[in-house]
Amino acid sequence: MSIVEDPVLALIARFVVDDLDHLSISDEAFLKNQVETIYSHINDAPEEQKQQLALAWIKDHAESYRQEWLRKTLTKRISSKRCLDCPLLHASEKAVCSIHSKWVILLNEYVADKIDSEKYIEETLHILSKHKNDLKVSELFH
Repeated sequence: MSIVEDPVLALIARFVVDDLDHLSISDEAFLKNQVETIYSHINDAPEEQKQQLALAWIKDHAESYRQEWLRKTLTKRISSKRCLDCPLLHASEKAVCSIHSKWVILLNEYVADKIDSEKYIEETLHILSKHKNDLKVSELFH
């Protein structure tokens, strides 16, 4: 299955994930999730209407469901990735840095359509510029 059709998320995935092949999303997991969603949609309907309702749901919602599922799945996977060479963390720490924490909030707002791609990029650049001095490699050696 294609990683994502959202160009911003595709770009993020290319920069955040070392090996995009390890980020592949299983068709089986997607189909299982979608079937569960369809069953919950038709669950209370009379037996003779269930097939018609399921087909109607697929016709009306399958494409948007697929795109939303991909976005959420990708976001969950890339937001948990920690930058291996982050100058704001010591090697022994397990937590993510303050930039990462703020970025994940922005990413989730973008995926939930609370902000558009332009606002997402603008805010991400703002976070990076705010921490520009902290990110300089030379700061590590003083």
